[in-house]
Amino acid sequence: MGSRSVLSILLLSVLVAGCLPSPAPGSAILPSAPAVPSLAVAPPPSPSAGPKPQAASVHDPAPCSIPAGTAPAPALTDPARTVQGILDYLNDGGSVDALAALLVTAGRAPNGSQPVLSLDINGDAWLDLAVAYVDPFAPLASAHGVFRPALQPPARGSVGLYLCQGTQYIPGEPVLEAPDATPILHLAGDLSGDGVTDLVVGWETCGAHTCYQELDAVMAKGSTLVRAPFDPTLDLPYPDVRLLPDGRLAVTGTGIASVGAGPFRQITRAWSWEAEQQVFVVDTEALEAPRFRIHALLDGEAAARGGDWDLALDLYHRVVMDDALLDWADPLSERANLTGYSMYRIVVAYASKGDQGDAKVAYGILQNQYPDGSLGRAYAELATAFWDAYTPAGDLEVGCRAARAFAESHRAEILDPLFFGYANPTYTPGDVCPAIDS
Repeated sequence: MGSRSVLSILLLSVLVAGCLPSPAPGSAILPSAPAVPSLAVAPPPSPSAGPKPQAASVHDPAPCSIPAGTAPAPALTDPARTVQGILDYLNDGGSVDALAALLVTAGRAPNGSQPVLSLDINGDAWLDLAVAYVDPFAPLASAHGVFRPALQPPARGSVGLYLCQGTQYIPGEPVLEAPDATPILHLAGDLSGDGVTDLVVGWETCGAHTCYQELDAVMAKGSTLVRAPFDPTLDLPYPDVRLLPDGRLAVTGTGIASVGAGPFRQITRAWSWEAEQQVFVVDTEALEAPRFRIHALLDGEAAARGGDWDLALDLYHRVVMDDALLDWADPLSERANLTGYSMYRIVVAYASKGDQGDAKVAYGILQNQYPDGSLGRAYAELATAFWDAYTPAGDLEVGCRAARAFAESHRAEILDPLFFGYANPTYTPGDVCPAIDS
């Protein structure tokens, strides 16, 4: 038995009793924000309450040199006249800041988002304007708990680009529209590395509980606007959108506004520009490091499926012993069940390594910690089903078949406690002793 295995077994036997649940805390932990397959694990970026538009030009363009005037407010109640009304207002010397205020007052600004963003989108050294506005007569989406306590904006909107020609604005073509989504002006920056500022626009749609966005980069070719999508983004709820120092766009899905989703694990995806094909491609993807006990367990399961038994053992031990990991709605039962299941998986992991000695010790600890009548006892019985079939010939597959059969006939005791909402995987009998990924 190696020194690493001895240390793990001793720590498990000494600490597991103290890690098993004591009287339940007074309140459940509510979601701060689905599990998604991970390509890497990294600390999450700090989530934000909403998009924070910001201009980030590659040079210092000048504002449009139209003399200030007493332009009448544009007609904003008629969606068909909005583009021309804003153009006339600007060319008559209307204030850009006043335009933003007028859009808010008229109910035409996307809720929680800046409606006007200055940027030089065509690289001619004059500041252009992006203006997002919504149809006030479109249906409102519902409020979404702690993520979006106010009503969403109307579920239909447009983005107009007004290109400065020094002494006047001309409209960029075409006007960007979505028949069933709200436009969000996220940020401006050089995303393609050509020295010209691009615009990132989100098109938000909301379901019963949660809002998602499709994201586009908007680039100018003369007065023609070209859209290049960032895809996929519809698995990144309530996205936090950031421009990285190297020019890549990073988007973090921050949460699902439904308790039924279970504990959410943030995922961050980044895109870079592929100049030859003129598209954005995903080049990195990362899950946040586990904050919840269930996510440490799921990482252990992924390591086991990949045959990395040392990593799997480290993660299963962490599920058992790490008091800093969060539980969800019922800490008492969740800690007991996840600990019991992880101790069973430790037995299987040692057996899979061919270390029957450590497997036997871990099996004995599990039986001692979960006597008859204890919360989570079913996982000791699951281990017995595996152990009794495995030990006569040391045949791992025979043991696994017995464990799967036990899980199938005891779903309520074995599988149901491992369900943590629709944002996380649903366990099946095959998961309790899976084949190793090839």
